[in-house]
Amino acid sequence: MTDLLKAVGISFFAAIFLGCAETRHETLSELGFTRPYLDGYQDGCFSRKNEPATHLEGFRQDPERMEADNKYAYGWNDGYDQCYADNKDYL
Repeated sequence: MTDLLKAVGISFFAAIFLGCAETRHETLSELGFTRPYLDGYQDGCFSRKNEPATHLEGFRQDPERMEADNKYAYGWNDGYDQCYADNKDYL
């Protein structure tokens, strides 16, 4: 029962905390995500939101960072997975 109460408390706190940030990028920054992750998240999100326009031109992505920096790669993949063309609040 105490684990359930802890989970509810953490969820409540997270909902309150996440409601204070204006954008997903600000929220992630406030939660302590590193600059490489945030850069990757922003590029992945941009690529998802603009996918119809960039499909032939390619995504906004730094291929060298994707290979060398796991945090950038994880951020890019998360941003691409989480952002959609009809939701402008992720950047």
